[in-house]
Amino acid sequence: MDRAAIFDFNGTLFWDSEINYISWNNCIERWFNRPYTRELYAQLNGRTNEETLEVLYGKKLDSRFVSKKSNEKTAEYLRVLESQSQSISLARGAESLFKALIDDGIKIAIATSAPTDLMVHYERYFNLSRFFKDEFIISSDGSIPSKPDPTIYLKTIERLNVDPSSCIVFEDTKSGILSAHKAKVNKVIAINSDGSDIKTTSTMKETSMSIDSFEDLKFKTLFDGMEDQ
Repeated sequence: MDRAAIFDFNGTLFWDSEINYISWNNCIERWFNRPYTRELYAQLNGRTNEETLEVLYGKKLDSRFVSKKSNEKTAEYLRVLESQSQSISLARGAESLFKALIDDGIKIAIATSAPTDLMVHYERYFNLSRFFKDEFIISSDGSIPSKPDPTIYLKTIERLNVDPSSCIVFEDTKSGILSAHKAKVNKVIAINSDGSDIKTTSTMKETSMSIDSFEDLKFKTLFDGMEDQ
């Protein structure tokens, strides 16, 4: 049986909670003349731009309006990201884990609510193509419901051509963990990244274990019980 490891991106592989908060806050202050509370940010973390905007505006929004505001937010995010580009990196231990997984014949993929065009920018900073084939980076193209809906994980599992029972998912949010669990993956590992709701994610019954760093993983036992056929 082929085995697979699937990673969320923002907050899991790239700990960008503060960058994301700053960019949303800058936009909200511009649009509404008020700050973005940390409490609301935590509540909406992991949602698509469309869902976040509809909560902020309190109503269903026209697709053209959503596109305009999403583009503004993405532009602000990229501005903040570029201002901090000298200090950003993938989460500690992530690249070593990718290499170990690939060397062991385990398939890897990214399943993220981030817009597809944003993932193109991340390639510039992180050179993800060293590890992930293009078809195994599944992002939000506007047609996939946001987590906790399981669609993005079901689509990723189908793309990888593996059984859910042979998959491990790495997530940092409650909605992401629920999404992976609904897709019937074998294990969901919570990442205790900066800005994540560790109190919630680490104690959820759907969480197999929680870690502070990918360096904390014991790779040799990660896939125990998922033997190759």
